[in-house]
Amino acid sequence: MNKTVFRGMLAATLISTALSASADDLPNVTMQAVAGSIGGLPMMIIQGEGLDKKHGFDGKFEYLPDAGLFQNFLIGNADIAMDNDLLGIALARAEGFDVSAFYPVGNLYLGIIVPGSSEAKTPADLKGHKVGHFGAESGTTSFIRLIVQEMYGFDVLKEYELSQVGPGALVPLLAQGEVDAIFNFESFASEAMVKTDGRYLLQAHADYAKFNDGFAPWITNMAAHGDWLRENPELAYAVRDAYDEAIALLRDSDYEIMRKPYVTEKLGLTDPAVLDKIIENGRSYDYFSNDWSAEKREAATRFLDKLAEDGTVIESVPEGTLVTLEEVAGPRS
Repeated sequence: MNKTVFRGMLAATLISTALSASADDLPNVTMQAVAGSIGGLPMMIIQGEGLDKKHGFDGKFEYLPDAGLFQNFLIGNADIAMDNDLLGIALARAEGFDVSAFYPVGNLYLGIIVPGSSEAKTPADLKGHKVGHFGAESGTTSFIRLIVQEMYGFDVLKEYELSQVGPGALVPLLAQGEVDAIFNFESFASEAMVKTDGRYLLQAHADYAKFNDGFAPWITNMAAHGDWLRENPELAYAVRDAYDEAIALLRDSDYEIMRKPYVTEKLGLTDPAVLDKIIENGRSYDYFSNDWSAEKREAATRFLDKLAEDGTVIESVPEGTLVTLEEVAGPRS
């Protein structure tokens, strides 16, 4: 072995050792999202593309069942929750938990899905029909209920003949003709469309934004405990940066990044037709947002106030439900 080759190998070894040591020294951040949910997609990209280490933290990524997910975050088992809606945050604050939403994640990637054979043209055409959902207190049904009330002037809880099962069980229910429509979110919405040659009768984000001067609330937000944000301001900013880069990669790839195995495996996607439909819907409706402007936060608060006036799920919107990192953690150093 000549000296030049030996020096090159030695340098490479030293660089590799230095990078490994550097990665080991990075502060840890535990993040969580719902297993198999589109809401966890940015976290999958952060993990799969190594954006955590690029932005100066070592992520521990947990994909958990929906049941118990929020409780896991509330008791402090995760630093950042990526898959919680504002309703849950408001409820938790009302019960004394110092948790806040500090950034948007998911647009309303949900809606009312009907099979291709349906003659319904608007949600009003489903009055008196059987409709499946997974709970009046769920964010999905609560958002759809308020949106339909505003846009079409009736209460789905009173006008539809509702059947309640889990989100995954709604798909075969629609495919077997047991119900005429379902309320569901992605990727179950896309799966239902593939199984029934179906379509969105109401796509919550697109239709409500068009009706509501360009604003629709988010279905999921980035949330953390107040003490963690105050004690770890640079980490909070780093996570936000990693998220921004993740959704930029998603859009720059025209959603094709979703075909990477680390995404399809975590989403449990085995049917290429369902994956194609999810990508198609993502391009059409854009699943994620990073617009946390004062204007959007004020519009979101007004939306929550309307839900509080109804009183079915929340009775008030506690102060601190929506915050900015600049308010809680201070400006970036």
